[in-house]
Amino acid sequence: MEANLEVADAIETNDLNKAYDEYCKKILSNKQILARIMKECVAEYRDIPVEEIPAYIENDPQLDVSVEDEADKIQGRNVEDQSVHGAEIKYDILFDAKLPNSDENERIGLFINIEAQNSNNNGYPLTSRAVYYCSRLLAKQKNMQGGFQNSEFQNLKKVYSIWIVMNSSKAMEGVLNKYTITEECLETKYHFPKEDYDKLSVVMIYPKREYDIKDDKNGMMKMLNLLFKAKMPAEDKKYQLSKNYGIMMTRAIDKEMDGMCDLSKGVREEGRAEGLAEGRAEGRVEGLSEGRIEMATDNVRSLMKEMKITLNEAIKILKIDETIRSEVEKAIKATN
Repeated sequence: MEANLEVADAIETNDLNKAYDEYCKKILSNKQILARIMKECVAEYRDIPVEEIPAYIENDPQLDVSVEDEADKIQGRNVEDQSVHGAEIKYDILFDAKLPNSDENERIGLFINIEAQNSNNNGYPLTSRAVYYCSRLLAKQKNMQGGFQNSEFQNLKKVYSIWIVMNSSKAMEGVLNKYTITEECLETKYHFPKEDYDKLSVVMIYPKREYDIKDDKNGMMKMLNLLFKAKMPAEDKKYQLSKNYGIMMTRAIDKEMDGMCDLSKGVREEGRAEGLAEGRAEGRVEGLSEGRIEMATDNVRSLMKEMKITLNEAIKILKIDETIRSEVEKAIKATN
C-alpha cells in the first residue's frame, strides 16, 4: 500500500520522467545490485566474491532521492557538486568504497558515480560528459572530507563514473566499454607505479533490448535488462533476481521492483505503441499482453522441470497473477 501511495504521489505531479528516474536511482542504490555492477566494472573487485562486495561499500551512501534508512541501501555522498562556480552538476548516485586488502584505518579507497540515462540522444557524446564528471570528482577531493589536504596528491583517490543507458540504437546494444589512463613510453623505457596515474575510469553500459531468459549466463548486462527493460510482471522479475542472481528480496528492493514495473518508461514507450490485447474469449482478461502470458508460461514450465513439481505448485510458488493464471495453465497443458 505504501509503495502504491508513493507511485500515486509521483504521478500526481504530472512528471512521470522524474518518477521513473527516482525509481532507477533507488534500485541502483541497493548494495546487492551495486555489488554485481562493481564486480564486472570496477577492476579492484574483480577477484572478490560478489557476496562479499557489499561489505566494502560505505555504510551510509546520499543520493538524489529520499530513501528509507535500511542496511541494504547506500545513503551516499552529497550529489550536488558546486566546486566550480557557475557550473554546478548533480550526480545521480555517488558513494565511496573501501579497497580490498587496504589498511584497516583507510576507510575510503574509491569514489564511485553511477548515472542512469534513458537514451543516448542528448545532442552530445555521453562519454565526454562521463570524463568531465570524473575530472570534477578528482578536483573536488582537495581539502574535502575524505579527500586530501594541501599538496598531498599521493592521497588522491581513484574515481569511477559508470553510465547505464537504458535505450540505445541497435548497433550499441550489448556494448560495455571502459576508458582509463594508461602509460606509454615514447623514449627511454621507464614505468612509474600504476597507482600514481591510474586515477579515473569511465564505464559505458548499453544493455540489450532482449536476452534469452533460458540462457544459463546470468551476467550484469542481463541483470540490468531484467531490472529496467524486460517486459514482465514485477513478481516474475523478483523471482528471476532471486533464482539467478541470489539477490535477497528485502522489503526495500521488493517495493522498488513493484514501483519500477508500474513506471517503467521502456515499457510505456514500447508497449503503448504495441497496445494491449483486448481478450474477449472466456477465461481471458481484457487488456492482457501476449508477451506477459508467454513469459509467465516459460517461467512456470522451467520451474516445473527444475524442481519436478506440479503445475499448481509452480503457479503458487511464482505467485502468477490471477488475471493470467487460466491462460498460463491452458498454454502449459497444451504442450504436455
